[in-house]
Amino acid sequence: MFIFMISFNIQSQNQNISMNSGYINQSFYSMQNGEVLNIANDNWDIAFSTDAFSSTIRINDGKGAQLYTYHLGDTSDWDIINMSTPNILYNPMYNSDITWEIGAFDVNTTSGFDYGWGVYNLQTHHIIGDSIFLIQTVNGNWKKIWIKSKESGEYFLKYANLDGTDIVNTSIQAANYNNKRFVYYSLDQDIVKDREPELSEWDISFTKYITPVQGTPYPVTGVLSNVGIKIAKAINIAAPFNYIDFSSHTFMEDINSIGYDWKTYQGSYIVDDNRCYFVKDYSNNIWRIIFTSFEGTISGNIEFNTELIGSINSLENDLQKNFKIYPNPASSDVNIIYETNRDVKLEIHDLNGRRIFNTILQKQDFSTVNIPLYNFNKGIYIISIIDNENNLLRDKLIIN
Repeated sequence: MFIFMISFNIQSQNQNISMNSGYINQSFYSMQNGEVLNIANDNWDIAFSTDAFSSTIRINDGKGAQLYTYHLGDTSDWDIINMSTPNILYNPMYNSDITWEIGAFDVNTTSGFDYGWGVYNLQTHHIIGDSIFLIQTVNGNWKKIWIKSKESGEYFLKYANLDGTDIVNTSIQAANYNNKRFVYYSLDQDIVKDREPELSEWDISFTKYITPVQGTPYPVTGVLSNVGIKIAKAINIAAPFNYIDFSSHTFMEDINSIGYDWKTYQGSYIVDDNRCYFVKDYSNNIWRIIFTSFEGTISGNIEFNTELIGSINSLENDLQKNFKIYPNPASSDVNIIYETNRDVKLEIHDLNGRRIFNTILQKQDFSTVNIPLYNFNKGIYIISIIDNENNLLRDKLIIN
């Protein structure tokens, strides 16, 4: 598939958000519209996926919630768990910081129809909870909790203090919040929290989360991206405010692609001034983001610069009419069939980025250029078509 890239620049903008002292808030941010929601992040314990085909349950681990499997028995032992404090805790469970689809409750997933906290029933199409967990809330209170089932978009759960007191049986109608990614719940308050913007309204979020730091799970303050938002990182850039070559970097959908390591602590926080990130939003706009200041826990203030530098439009049908590679795979030679209303450059690079071939395709109606391949080794190559405004087409050529 060809991708057509239209590059342009608008005036860059300095932005700032605040997570407040102690990072008590979470900020949801749109590259197009700025901050769309800044909301308390220390008043919920667990989050339930609203997707009808998802069973993900996350915890507020960045703000101190902890989760462990009760390993001394299964759900039939609910009534005999009676302790004032946890006696044995090992193998804490954390949310994935790579994907929203793996929460702490899901990490015990084995295979097949085991979803970590429960097992899918082929007859009823319900997920039936088969595990008891011990959870510490963000307020430091220990609970035993059993996610009993998910049925038609509704989660049923039971929890109590470890000594069996204050039993709560409740349900979360997650299907009622399907325009959000998660619906949230406070165990201490026994209350549902509707605390997210709609799915399409935000691109990145400034928040606290757990990530491996030197191999050890550790709470960090950083940026996680929404599902489908793609991020490319450019490091060791001498002048990031003048750097727009996003096509030289790989766009990733891992939600921690921006993450936390754009800053380091050296008595105070120092922001890396030789890196930038490129964010591709849902409209296929390309934004550059450069962090400029991070004040730490005292204020939670973060400053950064954003600039819209390009737009990618997938115009596969039209472009396939205008540019074709034939044959592909090829062995002796390859033909580029094209039509262009301006002179463009054609380049071929190997996967190490070395340019193997280049020529000029002159402005004209449908025409063909033949490229002999006797100097090419077998393998995969990238064909690029570039005009003088850095608009770009790319496709893969296989030589066998």
